[in-house]
Amino acid sequence: MTSNALRTVLAIPCLALFGCASSADPSSAEPVGTSEEAVVSSNRLSMNRLSMNRLSMNGLSMNRLSVDGRKLATTDLLLDADGRELLRYTVGCALPEGQSLVSTVDSTTYRFDGRIGLAPEWLRGPLTERSQRWVTACLLAHVNGYGVEVAISLRGRHPALEADSAELRSYQQEEISFFGNVFQPLEKRDELGDVGSRMYSCGGALLQMSCADSESAFVPERTCASRTDCSLSFLGACRDLSGSKTSVCKNVSLDGYAGCQAPSITTSSKSTATRYDEVVTVFLQRPDFSAFYPLCTPLFP
Repeated sequence: MTSNALRTVLAIPCLALFGCASSADPSSAEPVGTSEEAVVSSNRLSMNRLSMNRLSMNGLSMNRLSVDGRKLATTDLLLDADGRELLRYTVGCALPEGQSLVSTVDSTTYRFDGRIGLAPEWLRGPLTERSQRWVTACLLAHVNGYGVEVAISLRGRHPALEADSAELRSYQQEEISFFGNVFQPLEKRDELGDVGSRMYSCGGALLQMSCADSESAFVPERTCASRTDCSLSFLGACRDLSGSKTSVCKNVSLDGYAGCQAPSITTSSKSTATRYDEVVTVFLQRPDFSAFYPLCTPLFP
């Protein structure tokens, strides 16, 4: 997004979601949350909702997101509040700001607003595997195990994730990077050679510095309330400052990470790795960083 898309926060309750439900009566519709920065969002998506609905996500990705550019395609996710919340984040990640899709369920009309624009082509056909990985990374970035609204800045090697100067100044504390694919069916091998649905993360280089190289201090505390039942695999440091051989990601630049390696699921005993170039990195504001990582020292004021 460009600077002309900058707006002001209007509604905190809706900021946690990418869209708001409204009844058939337009006058009763809740206001839609917006944000000051181009790729700044608020995250409160439940890992449980993401994990439990992956089968429906696969069905959704196999078709156009909308047949007419206005109505959302039919999906089981519309039938309950958990599914609709997941849809709000999914549409918000995939479509750009200014595009919305609606669906009516039991006389209630739900609007799902585009926000970031990582896969606008989904309106024209099934979601490609590369776009599946971009939308997955975006969804994982929005997972919050504590149900607390946290403003986040999303960055990565995608034109839709380009941050402006104001966003760069406000969100300087690098946190976690995310990648994977939640859209793949359980037993299907994808174009990368891996099987099924995967969710991965790694700790950013600046996060590692903030936490004095203590991996136990920079695991993704914000993402899962409990490490024991979290479906997200934490692979270590994205760029290990103690040695490149242990870095999860082999390609690092100011634009973000790429070439992030995850262990592949194979039928043989041979150890292999799957490379992911579709990586989304989260940056936090200092107060939020300090709250989630009390053992770490922020590098920036």
